[in-house]
Amino acid sequence: MTEYGNDAHIWLAAAGDGLSDTFAVCGAEGRAIWYGPFLDADVDHPHGDRAAAAMSAAGRAIWLAGRAREDAGAGKATLHLSVSDDELDAVTLACTASMAGLALDLVVTDDNPALDWCHAFGRLDWTPGQLGDLVDPTESHGTPALRSITGGLDPQTEPQERPVMHDNALDPWTELRSALEGLLLHDAIGMDAKMRHAVAAVVHLTVDTPHGPPEDAEEFLGRFDASWLVASWLGHDTELSLIATLAAGEIPALSWCELMFTTTLAPWSTSPVAAHARRVFTTVQRGKLGAVRAHVS
Repeated sequence: MTEYGNDAHIWLAAAGDGLSDTFAVCGAEGRAIWYGPFLDADVDHPHGDRAAAAMSAAGRAIWLAGRAREDAGAGKATLHLSVSDDELDAVTLACTASMAGLALDLVVTDDNPALDWCHAFGRLDWTPGQLGDLVDPTESHGTPALRSITGGLDPQTEPQERPVMHDNALDPWTELRSALEGLLLHDAIGMDAKMRHAVAAVVHLTVDTPHGPPEDAEEFLGRFDASWLVASWLGHDTELSLIATLAAGEIPALSWCELMFTTTLAPWSTSPVAAHARRVFTTVQRGKLGAVRAHVS
């Protein structure tokens, strides 16, 4: 079996037509892989909506790439997805891709072969046995000079992934992270190792974002949103993988941590722990921050 590591790449193009309620997904050379009309029973049927058709087509391309990654035995892969609509919900698509073990490189281009296949007669269903062929062990296709929906920068100019490990002597947020972890772990009797690690991971994801740490408890709690976290950590494979893990399952660890931190920081609580928790953001000395408060929807 090919050893892909983190270097597996998948190149697809996707388009949807709201007038005809059709979609198409093509491979790197413009060959159609999956196209035809949406079925009435499809939950992603656009029902004549142009934007919905484009989103549904992109979502199907991501799902197909996830299957291809699994079939090829690649642990992770980067999906280079060409689309023609610059109003797609890039955050939702990136989150969907992350759940499928994919880093999403979403680009806009007028030269999209999938557009023509949206108007082709009939339909073509994807073939399971051929999906593994979509995965390249190395980035053999030249990256087109296209504008990225998610960042607007050429891929070579995107910030490089920061290491997860920190040098305490140089890291100004050690005290804040330690204080926040301590709110839930100070009396962790009955908390298994899995949840201890989840708490530490959530604190890292919410404090160490490229936007800067949260300025107060309200902003800290506002970051417990998978879509916001994915948008903040785009291009950082380790953190995107953590978000996907924490947001998965019947009882996602991310939701559990949000509940625990919310009640711990709750203004209505009179417990000594809550009183201490509310002072965390006022007693930790920090410099000027450039944090982003708004949720990404």
